[in-house]
Amino acid sequence: MSYGLRNTIILLVVLVTFVAGGWSYIYFYQEPEIENLNSQVQKTRQNLRSKQQIANQYPILSKRYDKAVEFFHNYNKALYPNSNEDNVFDILNNISAGSAYTDFTFDFQDSTKHGKFGTMKMKITGNGYYRNFINFIRQIELSKPLNKIAGLTISPIDKLDSYGKVDFNFIIRSYYDRVKLLGKPDLAITNNMLGSVYNPFFPLIRSVKKNDDDLINIDKSKLLAVSGNRAFLLDQNGKMQTLTKGDDVYLGKLSSINVKRGAASFTLNKGGIIDRVTLQVNNDANQSSN
Repeated sequence: MSYGLRNTIILLVVLVTFVAGGWSYIYFYQEPEIENLNSQVQKTRQNLRSKQQIANQYPILSKRYDKAVEFFHNYNKALYPNSNEDNVFDILNNISAGSAYTDFTFDFQDSTKHGKFGTMKMKITGNGYYRNFINFIRQIELSKPLNKIAGLTISPIDKLDSYGKVDFNFIIRSYYDRVKLLGKPDLAITNNMLGSVYNPFFPLIRSVKKNDDDLINIDKSKLLAVSGNRAFLLDQNGKMQTLTKGDDVYLGKLSSINVKRGAASFTLNKGGIIDRVTLQVNNDANQSSN
């Protein structure tokens, strides 16, 4: 075999080897790699389109969120920030002031979780003037913190110096935020006092208080004289006393003086019974009318 033919065969073998190797590399490695890359490109494009759609919604969602935050902070109720019962005690203690003042005890019972919020349960027991207690309850209901009152029991205190007071107890459930979605809540107290509150527990007929101040007892006194706007009496202790219209006596006041008749009239409150008593000069008998 000639030297030229041999070199030609060698070159052909090398060429075939290069062509076969290149084809094999392209077919068995590059084409699968290209398909894999194309698949990744498609997934990346889909992911990009999805994120672009989400990004396009951001301005709308941001406005909705701002409105939700504004609504939350301006709503007439708010959740407590956590399950610390001291927050509830502080609110009740701040409410119990002025014309809403009551003496109360605070007994924490339990705390329950309900998804994104929870409830604290406390028992409140105490006493106070009925009108103050009504203002106390009213402020709990109208203030920002979300509290629910249940099982309310009221009973009058049947004592001479406590006829306007009542004993009370109730369960209060206070709601708190567990996820802190809208930040720190506003727990403002609303002062919305009632001008006048009727006490249905106040007894119409009640015991008569003792004459501890030793005021003039009209039933045991004698009218000696009247002059102008003055009335002169001999009181239950045998002492001369001088009264003018509006002066206090035991259980009432001097309401009027009649110089022509020589009489003085008194309006008395005898345990819920209003009695008008008239004394006359030189007349030992009192004239009384209910």
